Amino acid sequence: MSLDLLSILNQSENIEESNDWDGIYKGLPVVIAENVDELSHALSRLDVVGGYGYIATWQKNLFSFNPKLISKRCGLINENGKLLKAARVPKNKSV
Repeated sequence: MSLDLLSILNQSENIEESNDWDGIYKGLPVVIAENVDELSHALSRLDVVGGYGYIATWQKNLFSFNPKLISKRCGLINENGKLLKAARVPKNKSV
């Protein structure tokens, strides 16, 4: 994980700091996957919370991610904390 991506992400007003995660976005955990090679590790980290959360990546790498590789439960944000793909959390699901 790049400290540069994490430090840029933490500067966003949309991201809260967390001891357990790389950040918190709208009450859900954020994990970093800078590229496709890190995606499986990021998804496995989110398995702890049922897969509900966000993956943060560089905007320039967005098109290397196949949206079908990312669970519908999982959202995607860029390095500035801007929403790229919303996470689908059921209304009756508490994370």
